[in-house]
Amino acid sequence: MTAGPDVSGIATSLDVRMTAYDFERVHGRPPAAVHRAPIGLPLLDGLTIALPWGVTVAASADGTTSLYSVNHQTDGVTSATGPVPHWAREAVAVLNAHADPAPGARLVINRELPAETGLLTGAETAAATYLALRALHGPPAGPHPLTEHPAYRTSLQAREAHALLTAPGTTEHVPFDLAACDLRILIVDLAARHSSPLPTPAGAAARAAAAVRASGPSALGPLLTDAHAFGDPLPDLALRTALDAGALGGRKIGACIVALAPTLAVPDVREALTTRLTPVLPRPPRVLTALPAPSATAQNAIHF
Repeated sequence: MTAGPDVSGIATSLDVRMTAYDFERVHGRPPAAVHRAPIGLPLLDGLTIALPWGVTVAASADGTTSLYSVNHQTDGVTSATGPVPHWAREAVAVLNAHADPAPGARLVINRELPAETGLLTGAETAAATYLALRALHGPPAGPHPLTEHPAYRTSLQAREAHALLTAPGTTEHVPFDLAACDLRILIVDLAARHSSPLPTPAGAAARAAAAVRASGPSALGPLLTDAHAFGDPLPDLALRTALDAGALGGRKIGACIVALAPTLAVPDVREALTTRLTPVLPRPPRVLTALPAPSATAQNAIHF
């Protein structure tokens, strides 16, 4: 009897299982391996945490190139050269950087958060693709364009209960144990347009890391608010609502407000946001809570 897949670690994730099933549905055979990379969330430019949601890549190697997206099922990719749809750009870049010519690989990509949140940078897709190709074809010949991206480095290096402080050529793990301090990250999806946040002032991330080391994670709250670019009415309203309901601070990232709040205040913040924002949004806001997650390399891949 053939042994089944390893069911430890990320194998218990429904998204991981469904990605493997989608691979078998699309390609008619099980994947050789499934790798998952978490999303790196830039609390401040250079200070990043890994979220519990990410991108899963199921893969096999049989000499051909085929990329399929669970989230964009009508525009598959059959070549690593030429124009590709936006969801495949980072995966193809990693594929082309792995070897010359690019190695054959069948990939099924599943992103666990909607692109409309503005929280996906593509770095998480690159990280999951890198791990899959390394498992199939060994180490890459050289770096790819996202190798130094803070979110990519976070996907591969983050530790549970830590933030990652990155600068060119350096990485530092900063204790950020929200659970021990009864705090949570809140992600408020405003169902609105996405625009990139203005960059935070130079040195803000290092000052924030120093404050967190000295006074604990709650010290980050006001610094997030200081980094918020006021002037857009809807995100401003959401942030003020969260602060009035007990959040310690927050800022707009992508199409979301990301806030730091005491665990006991989360229900009040959620209720206030729903009450205040529902009349002015296409749908009620979605509020997710999160703790800093471990990196992809700290999780177990599934090998079939």
